[in-house]
Amino acid sequence: MMGIWIRKLTAFCLLALAGHAAQGAPLSVLAEENLPFSYRQGGTIQGYCTAVVRNALEAAHLPYQMDIQPWARIYTTTLAKPGTLMYPVARTAEREDKFHWIGPLVANRIALFRKKGRLDVVVHSLDDARRYRIGVVNMDFREEYLRRKGFGEAGSQPLVVVNSSELLLPMLQAGRIDLIPLGLAKCAPHGLDCNAMEPVYVLSELESALYMVFSRDTSDALVQQVREGFEQARRNGSVARTMAPLNRIYGRGE
Repeated sequence: MMGIWIRKLTAFCLLALAGHAAQGAPLSVLAEENLPFSYRQGGTIQGYCTAVVRNALEAAHLPYQMDIQPWARIYTTTLAKPGTLMYPVARTAEREDKFHWIGPLVANRIALFRKKGRLDVVVHSLDDARRYRIGVVNMDFREEYLRRKGFGEAGSQPLVVVNSSELLLPMLQAGRIDLIPLGLAKCAPHGLDCNAMEPVYVLSELESALYMVFSRDTSDALVQQVREGFEQARRNGSVARTMAPLNRIYGRGE
């Protein structure tokens, strides 16, 4: 009898938490400046992933407040503050147990890009890339991957670490770095000007998908509320319609 009462009380508390999230303070939603997924334009936060997150939260009937901050800051804040939603996040083995994953939002295929016309930068293998200065974002999964592969150590050029991905293209154009690991979706409409650069080597080990995430300490009720909102947006076709330009780049339909 006591066990039944405890289960009912637990269910009631979870429902109360969900109701509080819907009626209380707005959900804090964090992203980085990351064309074309999330970025500021005209005083508002735009982007393909932003649109999907908005649709999911509106379907979940959750008030929210979005902000754009540097990647390392939003990553540490999300881990430290349960109930903070972060997007878009590449799902990797190293991150798997740190977050609740909601999605996927869209596929993510990474390549090394060089400045267009830099014929002296030749990459046929990952080892070839060790000869060049590679720009990466602090605490990003691409930095983590390259460091695991020994980049930045003896026998390779040092990695050039910045706080925002938007700093990398100007550095590439100025010759301060030789390569950037970027998603091919960066060349989608509203993305970067890819006329100034070109992919030279696909990092197939980094192919994954992008998600929105909560820390593991976030209440199950809130996670489930957002997950159900995303599933509703997926079922009604809004996710596919929003991501169609990116999926065309990957050859995954219209």
